[in-house]
Amino acid sequence: MDKMCQNCPVCGEPSEPEPNFYYGAMYVSYAYTVALFVSIYILAALLGGMTMWPTIGLLILVLVALGPYIFRLSRITYLNFFVDYDKDAASKS
Repeated sequence: MDKMCQNCPVCGEPSEPEPNFYYGAMYVSYAYTVALFVSIYILAALLGGMTMWPTIGLLILVLVALGPYIFRLSRITYLNFFVDYDKDAASKS
């Protein structure tokens, strides 16, 4: 699940600029998870009328299902905080 290409297949940019680079991605993952939980809670509990335990079960189910996606998305987001986009990078390599 945590395996990523060593370099971008398009531009050749390394996907891990330094050792232990992705520790900061945990904070991004936390933010995504909180946003997901709040939105699901609002939809399920407040708008859908679900009680506490079914709502918690739904939250757990969604987190287990989307966990790998959130993991990858947070790593990509964190990498994009520090690596600038260069539209000509693919043609340079």
